[in-house]
Amino acid sequence: MHTPIDTIIIIGNGFDIWQGMNTSYSSFKQYYYSHIDEILRQLHLKKHSIIDDSGHEIQISDVELVYGNPFDPEPLPDEFWGSFETSLSDVDAEMLNLFFGKDRSGLKRMRRCIKNARKILQKAFCGWIASIQVDPVNTRYRFGDNCYIINFNYTDTLRKRFGVDEDHEYHIHGEATDGDSLIFGHASHPMEPEYALHRFGGRFRGLYYVDELLYETDKHVRDNIQLLCMNLAVSGVDANKVTDVYILGQSMSPPDLEYYVFLNEAFSVHNDRNDEVLECGASDELDSLEEMANRIHYVIEHVGYQTDEEEIAEECRSSIMRRYNEEQHLRNVRLEKRFMRAISIYEKLHFWRKKKTTEKEELPATRTQNATWHVAYHGEKDRIWKEHVAKELGMQFTVHPSIEECLEMLSVRTCPINNS
Repeated sequence: MHTPIDTIIIIGNGFDIWQGMNTSYSSFKQYYYSHIDEILRQLHLKKHSIIDDSGHEIQISDVELVYGNPFDPEPLPDEFWGSFETSLSDVDAEMLNLFFGKDRSGLKRMRRCIKNARKILQKAFCGWIASIQVDPVNTRYRFGDNCYIINFNYTDTLRKRFGVDEDHEYHIHGEATDGDSLIFGHASHPMEPEYALHRFGGRFRGLYYVDELLYETDKHVRDNIQLLCMNLAVSGVDANKVTDVYILGQSMSPPDLEYYVFLNEAFSVHNDRNDEVLECGASDELDSLEEMANRIHYVIEHVGYQTDEEEIAEECRSSIMRRYNEEQHLRNVRLEKRFMRAISIYEKLHFWRKKKTTEKEELPATRTQNATWHVAYHGEKDRIWKEHVAKELGMQFTVHPSIEECLEMLSVRTCPINNS
């Protein structure tokens, strides 16, 4: 990139809604219930027939069975769909254990239902995203070459309506054109399931199946951050040169907060920063009986009884974080190796721009002040939440009542296109 990047733009679902697209989770709910029978046929699955307390037969899928109340079956409430990604972490392990029982056949049914629920939602979500059509519309806006966009949406709205070059945009959660790339879910349980629970059998095994589901439906934010860093490096983005960050239509909801913690740190002065040391420990120490017992206790409390994090014993939380940090370190190493192999291939194909040996290398930029965050909000509730998050993270920020106002601020770097 010849023009230095000094502006990062973060795009969220509210941006597509502002563009008139029906991409809210209420739309996903409608898609799910209108396509559920077709999805079940494609997956060769059937609904469950359950008799409710009044003696009526209720037909529900594995999704309602796992994420609802199997003893009182009914369609999932609006609250589930309204905060869909967060809702995926709300699984009542104790209730599922009671419903399916602890014998071998009951546990097999439980595992099958949990896996089916995951498959159904994955297929429904991908199908819904693929059904969203983006018509080319002349928005009369073009982002400058000094802008780089981190896009949380799956659609190609920016390319079709704003002329954004793919080299200036990164879809952090995948793209609609590639269903396998789509990432969605909560961000509360990135730790790998504790297999010792499986070996114990009975209701411990049922708890393991829920633990496994929570791991599989987590966004694994740190993995995504690692890939984002690699993409920014390839795109020539120097974090120390970023002076402004715009949030357009991104809700800053709990599943995405870790991204903002990282980005705010990346775009801030580092002189007085106290880096947190990630405690890992040796593998044999992490596999000790005491460490394993602490982790099992954590899962029983947090997943089994849904105990709040701060109410769980400190030694149990520390043990689970030590194991998680080791797991994340190993994943980061694998990602870095994959990245370096890709770079090597680019070099061999002469797609990688090499500097001449006589060219004077530019010294890394030194940041002297924090980047300013410009946050668009929609309504009073959204403003209060975003101001709270920005203050908690220590951002230097301003808030704006519309996406249009933020785009006007970018007008120096935006150019209207001719209708011709």
